Order: sequence, then C-alpha cells, then structure tokens
Amino acid sequence: MDIKIHDANRDYVIVSWKPPNTTTEGPILGYFVDKCEVGTENWTQCNDHPIKICKYPVSGLFEGHSYYFRVRAVNSHGISKPSRMSDPIAALDPTEFAKLHGKIDVVSYHDEVEAEGKPPGAPSGINASETDRTYVVLSWKAPCLADTGAWQRVNTQVPIRSPRYAVFDLAEGKQYKFRVVSANMYGNSEPSEPTGPIETQELKGVPSAPGQVISTRETDTSVLIQWAPPKEPNNLIGYYIDQCVKGSKDWTSANHKPHKSTKFVVSGLTKGETYVFRVQAINELGLSDESQESAPLTVKAALSQYYIFALKFSTAFSAIPSSPYDIGLLNCDGHSMVLNWKKPLHTGGAKIKEYYVDKRRSGTTMWREVHIPPLTERLYKVEGLTEGAVYQFHVYAANLAGLGTASKQSADFTCEFKNAHFVCVGLSLCIQGFQEVSCGVDEKSGDIVMSFESCQMNEGSQFIWKKDYKEITDFSKGVVIKTEGSHSKLIFKNADKEDFGTYSVSVTNTEGVSSSYKISAEELAKMLALSYDIRHPIIPLKSELAYKILERGRMRFWLQAEEISSNVTYKFFANNKELSGMGHDVSTGIIEFIMDHFTEENEGTFTCQITDGGGKAQSSLVLIGDAFKAALAEADYQRREYIRVKEGPHFSEFLSLQVGEDCSVTLVCKVANLKKESEFHWYKEDTEIIPDVKPDLGSGVCKLPIKLFSLKTTGVYKATISDDRGKDMSQINISGKASAAELVINCTVIEPMEKDKGMYSIMITDPENTHKRKLDLSGDGQYLLTLIYRGKVVGGLPDVVTIMEKKTLSLTCTVCGDPKPQVSWLKNGADVEPDDQYVVSLDQGKFASLTIKGVTMEDSGRYTMIVQNKYGGESVDIVVSVTAVYHKLLDLLRAVKCF
Repeated sequence: MDIKIHDANRDYVIVSWKPPNTTTEGPILGYFVDKCEVGTENWTQCNDHPIKICKYPVSGLFEGHSYYFRVRAVNSHGISKPSRMSDPIAALDPTEFAKLHGKIDVVSYHDEVEAEGKPPGAPSGINASETDRTYVVLSWKAPCLADTGAWQRVNTQVPIRSPRYAVFDLAEGKQYKFRVVSANMYGNSEPSEPTGPIETQELKGVPSAPGQVISTRETDTSVLIQWAPPKEPNNLIGYYIDQCVKGSKDWTSANHKPHKSTKFVVSGLTKGETYVFRVQAINELGLSDESQESAPLTVKAALSQYYIFALKFSTAFSAIPSSPYDIGLLNCDGHSMVLNWKKPLHTGGAKIKEYYVDKRRSGTTMWREVHIPPLTERLYKVEGLTEGAVYQFHVYAANLAGLGTASKQSADFTCEFKNAHFVCVGLSLCIQGFQEVSCGVDEKSGDIVMSFESCQMNEGSQFIWKKDYKEITDFSKGVVIKTEGSHSKLIFKNADKEDFGTYSVSVTNTEGVSSSYKISAEELAKMLALSYDIRHPIIPLKSELAYKILERGRMRFWLQAEEISSNVTYKFFANNKELSGMGHDVSTGIIEFIMDHFTEENEGTFTCQITDGGGKAQSSLVLIGDAFKAALAEADYQRREYIRVKEGPHFSEFLSLQVGEDCSVTLVCKVANLKKESEFHWYKEDTEIIPDVKPDLGSGVCKLPIKLFSLKTTGVYKATISDDRGKDMSQINISGKASAAELVINCTVIEPMEKDKGMYSIMITDPENTHKRKLDLSGDGQYLLTLIYRGKVVGGLPDVVTIMEKKTLSLTCTVCGDPKPQVSWLKNGADVEPDDQYVVSLDQGKFASLTIKGVTMEDSGRYTMIVQNKYGGESVDIVVSVTAVYHKLLDLLRAVKCF
C-alpha cells in the first residue's frame, strides 16, 4: 500500500511503501520493486532478490525520462498481485527544477567547465543524505570500512551523473568512510577529504504488540475501537485492525491502509452479531505480534451524548418514535437512486430529529448503512449502486428518547435508468430527472463521464460546461461534450490525475438551471483505476506459472488460462531477460516454455506475460534458495540419467544380494545397451575379482557367487560396464558385524485377533553362537493394538487407471480402523486441495473416494491415498493415465479402415 517516491535525481529514486495486512496469509518474505517508463507498458523488475524492508533505492534510470513504480510482496506460497502504481516521477537533478522555475540563473555540467584543459578539482562537503540498514545515499565516492584504509571503487562501469549515489550491500550496523573523485574529459581529480565514520542503521525489529483493546458501541453497524500504543514503537508507521465473529476465529481485515491514530471506527458490521477485535502495529520491517483480543461486543446503536443529556431532562412521557413508512423511488440514473418516505405517525412526544437509511440486495439478509452522518430531511440520494441490481431499503427515525423501529422494507427497486417525472415531495425540494450532475465510469469504453439532465428547456437553450468556473474550450486532450435534447454529457476520453476540480453546468434561456460536482483527487484516482481495469481487462488464469522437470533435465514452465484465442501473444522472461520459443494450445488454454539447459545462473524470477485482444495477464514464479536448489538437483539428476541410459552401456538393474534356499549368496545385476566391445568387471574393495565363469553379457544378467559367505567375505563389492561410449558403475556394501537384530512385526493381510496375544521367541544356533530374541504381545501391548486397530485399506482401489479426457474419474475403496481413520489424498506427493473439480469424501467413516470431474491431461500422475488413526495406518498408490480423445478416435478410424 501507499507507494511513494523520494529523493528523485538524475538517475535514481528511492521507493517506499507500507506492508499489507496479513490475517490468514503466510508471513511476508520480501518484496520486488517494478518500474515502467511513462508512455510504455513494459514493466521490469528492479531487484534480483526479494528485499525485506519497505524501502528500496532504484538506480540506473535515464535522465529526463519519467517512470511509474509498483511493488509486489512474496511469501512461501508465491508473489502477490502488484500494488497500485505510483504517480509518475521524472529522473532530473533538483537543480534543473530550480533553473526551470527561475530560482537560479546558470547551472554548469561536464563539458562546460572543461575548456581549461585540466582535470576538475576534488569534491568537498561529502555527506550521507540518508542511511539505512544495508545502504547509504552519497555523491560520487568509494567506500571503506572505518579505520582500515582499504579504499575500493564502487561505480567501476558507469559514471554517476547525479550529485548523489546509493551504495548497496553494506553490512548492517557497521561504520564506513566515503570519499569522492570527480572526472572530466581530461582526467580524474584528487580524492576528496573522506567523511567521518558513517554507521549503517541497525533496526531493533518490528514494533512490540499494541496494548489493551477496548471496543464501544456506536451505530447499528459500526463499533469504535481504541487501544494503547506499543511500548517499543521502533519507527512505527501505523496500525492494522482485524475483526472476527465471536467463536469463529475467521479473522478479516477492517482496514487495508495503515491507520495512524489509536482510534478507529469499524463499519459494515452485522446488527446483533457479537465481535472481537485485535490490533497489530507495523513499521518498514513488518507487523508486530497481535494485541490481546478485545472483550466480545454485540453490535447495536448507542445513544449519542446529546441524546443522553437530553433524556435526563426530557419529560417522563417521551418515547421513541414509530417507524417511517411508504418508501418511494423518485429517480434512478442506473448508478444511484433518490428516495423519500413519510414521517412516523407517532413521534413519541418529541420532535423527530434524525433519520437513518439501510440497504440490502433483494434476496439477501444482511442490511448495511448507506451513510454515516444522520439525515435531517426525508429525502436521500443513495449512490454507488450496481446497474441492473435489485435493492430494498428501510428507514429508522430518532428523537430525544432514542432510535425507533425500522420501517417496513421497501418494494424491490431495480437500479436502471428511468425517465423520471416531476415530483414534489413537500420538502421545499423539486426533482426531475438529473437535477444534479452525476459522475462515473462507462463500463464499456472506460471513459469518465459527467452527466446532467435539465428539468427546464426553452427554445435556444444550451448547456455550458465549466471547470473551476471557467468555460471548457480546450478539447485537445480528448474532452468531448455530447448533448441530446435535455441530456448533456461531459466525456473524458484520456483523463489523467490533473483533471480533479469543481465542474459545473448551466442551461441558458432558463431561470438559472445549473448544477455542479466536485471531483476530489482521491475519487479521481479511483475512477482512473477503474477506467484502466475496463480498458485493460485481466485474462483469468486456471493455474499460475509452475514448472515440471522433464527427461534430459529440461524444465517445462507452464500456466493455464481460462480461455485464449488463436490470436493470443505472450512473452517469457527469466530474470528480466526475454526468451523465445513458447507454445500454446487454444483448446486447453495452456501456454508453455521448455528450457533445455537449467543451470545455477537461472536462479531468480520467471514471468509470463499474456495478451489476447484487449485482455492481459501476468504470472511469476520465484525459484530461489532451497526451492531452486531442489529443482536444480532434480534437473541435474534427470540429465545424468538420460545420458547414462540413452548414450552408453549402463546398469538397468543395480547390484543386489540374492540368498538361495540352500543359503548360497549371489550378487546379481542387469546391464543394457551393450555392443561387442563392452567390458564387464567385478571388484571387491577396489581389487578385481576374476570369476570362474565369465559374465553372460548376451543375456544381460551378470552373477557373482560368493562361496562360504561369512564375516571374511563381507565388504564393498562393485561392478563396472564400459566401452568407447562411456562407463557405468554399481556397488553394494555388505560390510558390518554379524548380529541378530531385535524382533519386529511386519503386517500381513491376515488380521491378528485377541487369541494371538502372548510371548513370542526365536532361537538361531550355529556351531559357535546361539542368538535368542523375544517379543511380548501379551496384555494390551502397543504392538498388538497397532496391528488390530490401525487404519487399513480393505480393498477396492486399482493399481493403474486409464481414462479419456473430459470424463469423470471416481477412485473409491473401503477403509477400517478403530477409532475411525482419517483419509487424505496426494497427487505426485502434493496434497490434493478439494475444489469444484476435485471432490473428496468419506461416507460413514469407511467408504473413501476421490472424484475428479472433467479430467484433462494435467490430471495424469501418481495418486496416493493415506489412511491414518492414532494406532498407525498405511497408504495405497494408484497411477492415473489420461488419454486424449483424438487417440481413441484414431484407433476407431484405423479399426474401420481395416474392416
């Protein structure tokens, strides 16, 4: 939130922001800052790795160019949507602004002072204009650690044009000295005098938790929250307030922008519901711990202090008023409705002072206030409605005694434009059509439109539009005035942030018919954002950018859109470098990129940008740290395996130990992809073994009998296969001391019963030693409980399933256990999250199923069902293969052709 630009100069700026509120999301790991040159739509990422604080100096800008900036947050689940972009900022020296505005006469740079043919003099007055934890902002310089004397040039590649420069990657809490060397076409100056020691900041961390939170009633749908500030603010930015219905633990954000004071009104609550509240403090490092929860509070209106004072002195006969009635719709323009109603039949012995209006969508149950200040007239324009939606309203009246009961709900009012007729409401007010200017965004074009319809029109009448009370005559920016009969519109085709102000319209040859509308900067910003969204719609995605490791260690990056056309275009970026070679499938909406070589240089951010007609979408994948190392290791393994198996002789089955019925011991392996020249060798402890019988390479099976297997024959055995194409090796370690392990239990399909309890023992005897082991399964031994009562799969699941695309797959089986087991499903090792496509059920505690609706090729894979209770459990794997429909059609066509 709240992106701001500071300290702009000729080639850098500092970007700052405020962290988002996270109620249920994972903690934020860092942020990415993006920039876009004004006049283009090319967003580029400024930092290679996520930064942890809410401030970042962006360097390398082009002097005289203007830029927008935005920020994205990162947690363990991925990257957030971008923030709103900043206001545009120009990369200019501050003295340029002074020169342009006449504050100084001459500014000299570079070649203007080189006429003497000498290098420039040494700079002076070096200072740090800003210090942070890991950087300082300076002029031209070269830093060293304080008192070491080891100077190091920083900007070795690009000369710095600004009189300031941000030095990154400094150690937190360390002291540095800096000096500056200036240069012209004749050479470098002497170094400036070094600064004194400058210490980078060492922030203490996030603020401590706020103190006690107190909630008090305000209205039927709002509550006032107050709290004590944290004892350790640590450069406090503000507060986030969360709300939760008592007992639900479903916390939601009450504000989305940091609130600076220790008081906040939470609006939009449900009347009669009981809530608890909590508060978190934030600084540029993140959020504090949550405060203690407030005491539960039931939402209902509280009498104002004025009412309480008046009640003390009102007569004993005063009572609350009866309800208003006959709510009528006077006018609707498709975005707002003008209502009026009749006053209560019984005032309660005191004058009606205020009215309150609530609204709701027809067919729903939740009422919401449409205004915060109370009304004094029986007329109100409800704004911000959705065109085509159906609404209901009710009204309360209040006197000195308090708030009366709600009126009967109004009829269903549809929000659509109607030619209103002249209505007199008995309030010294007359309304006909658009007697007020309305302002909104056209849902089709994205234009910002101001509209007015006059109740009086005479011959020769004209509409005169003004801004800030000056007639609008400049139409070069795309401002258009359209008038049809008594209806006139002021249309902004290319609105920008400078278009806020007071707009008015008057009708000539009438008795002073006019109206005005003030557009605030905040309202204009919201309309510009909505206009942008309408003109640049988002392509919905079924799945965000993901990756899969293919044969040879190739990386497949892919995402899936809800729908794409044959005219779709896309770009793929790896760490801001665009790569070519993407492909797409219109029928599935899948867009993919295959990277043949995935190396250490690929650590970072991968982004896919999609354009289809007027719609756009972007998705990013962050592969850094442990996640990148795991992907790289798997890709390297797959690459090595491909080379080993496809390109040379190799072991198709590695060494294993076989024990015959006569207790003979044999080492066995299988080899493949051989030719005449292939050679096979046996080794023990790196000493070659020459067997009595040569390996049978023709069959591919190689065996080495170990005669008189004993402690003397244990060790590390190795086999190799090689030729001019390469070499492969397999080894097995059969070293160690001979001993008898403890007895263990392996579960079988035969279920143990109560009668199987008791003491079990086994004795092994040879000429030298005797080994005896016992296992107690008497009483309520845990082993027996585990065997009898653990979660088990009784049956019903196949090992392999083949199904055509777009069919529904149901995997069902029976499970048992005492207590009833829990069942979970995995796909390729990852949890299956139930949604509209994946349906998980467990009926009567014993019938478990996973249903996949409308299967696609992406649903192929290994599915695992895990059954578990407190005594243990087991898992079953099912391989699902989805075949394309056209394969089946081809098979059918071939069959018909053969027939």
